[in-house]
Amino acid sequence: MSAELEVLQDAIARLESAGIAYMLTGSVALSYYAEPRMTRDVDVVAELAGLEPKSIVALFAPDYYISETDVGRAIAARTMFNVLHLGKVVKLDFIVRKDTPYRRREFERRERVRMPGFEAWIVSREDLILSKLAWAKESASELQLRDVGALLAAGADETYLRACAGELSVAALLETCLNARHDS
Repeated sequence: MSAELEVLQDAIARLESAGIAYMLTGSVALSYYAEPRMTRDVDVVAELAGLEPKSIVALFAPDYYISETDVGRAIAARTMFNVLHLGKVVKLDFIVRKDTPYRRREFERRERVRMPGFEAWIVSREDLILSKLAWAKESASELQLRDVGALLAAGADETYLRACAGELSVAALLETCLNARHDS
């Protein structure tokens, strides 16, 4: 098992033992649904609202570097903080789940899947597509759009995608990607 998967398995075990709801997203989810593409970090969306930063730090100590100040700021602003496994030098990006109707629905739709050696909660294919469209819109990233194409190639619930795309202001970008898939 790779260092990334070992650290991910350990982090998930810690979250689940503490009863913290989470879901994997980003390159790990892309690799599960479409094509392997690792980045230098693992993206984890977690339900941390109302938790004390000190309890999150204690959950990962002493094997990980984690800043209580950064955790506190991320929880308050619903942004992100990093956790670094000290021995394996693998970084986890923890994204505090946003409290919008779409992000609550996305989290409710997460799926339990079998990863190599363990089970984990992961974002649904459609919600990963929508998030990648939102990231592509913000960053003008061709890589994100290529990922969307790979995810769409295996099929997706287009009715759900269209229903949510407007909410995220990515409807035109979604249609462009859907048309490109049909034109291929």
